[in-house]
Amino acid sequence: MSTVTPEQPARTKHTGRTALIWVIAVVVVLAVLVVVAEFVLRGVVDRMVADQVEQALPEGTTGQVDAHADGVVIPQLLAGSLDDVTITSKRITVQGIPLAVDARVRDVPVDGQGSTGAIDGRVTLAGSSIKDRGVLDQVSGDITLRKGGVAYSGSTKFLGFAIDYRVLADLAAASNGQGVTVTPQKVSVTNSKLGIDVGGNIPGVSGKAIDVCTAKYLPEALRLRSIDIGATTAAVRVTASHLPLSEQGLRKTGTCPS
Repeated sequence: MSTVTPEQPARTKHTGRTALIWVIAVVVVLAVLVVVAEFVLRGVVDRMVADQVEQALPEGTTGQVDAHADGVVIPQLLAGSLDDVTITSKRITVQGIPLAVDARVRDVPVDGQGSTGAIDGRVTLAGSSIKDRGVLDQVSGDITLRKGGVAYSGSTKFLGFAIDYRVLADLAAASNGQGVTVTPQKVSVTNSKLGIDVGGNIPGVSGKAIDVCTAKYLPEALRLRSIDIGATTAAVRVTASHLPLSEQGLRKTGTCPS
């Protein structure tokens, strides 16, 4: 009659414990490899997106663009698009204009083809650039930027007299996102020798808003949502429901009515 020796249960328990340790070790190694792969891929993906943006900018652009894909990138790479990418540049010069950019872009195709999803960005530039580039060329007279808006001068006829005037005006994004609206707030006569008191009300000048189209300065898909003129800088917010990633798509600007 056979008997079970005391060593057999101990040996079985030892074998099971060893197998469990091996399983845990394999899981830990795989986890470490995934973390390392994520770390390496993140750097590659961020630089890849930044390079795509830089290559699509107009020739002669100088400066560096940085990109950061939010979330875990491996599943996003497998899906073919990056859910949420932040694109920034502390200083980049585009067509002679120094800019700072901070933009959030959704659904960026990994292969760089097609279009992105929604975009919401902020561009900061020297306030003088708006004047120097002729953005407000639809406003007649000498234009000066001031905090919160602009000042401009002009001349008109009133009761047979030539009236020189100066206007302080607010500047706001147009509702259609394709321009800005200049709204006079204060009008004053500057050729005081005429001795004419118009009470700050000059027909055709006072209260007459001026619509300025800016679409020709932006990629066709972008819309201007706000513009804030400071003492030395101007901050512009732009949005888009999508943006084509091809050079042609990025460089094609909107059109203004003739």
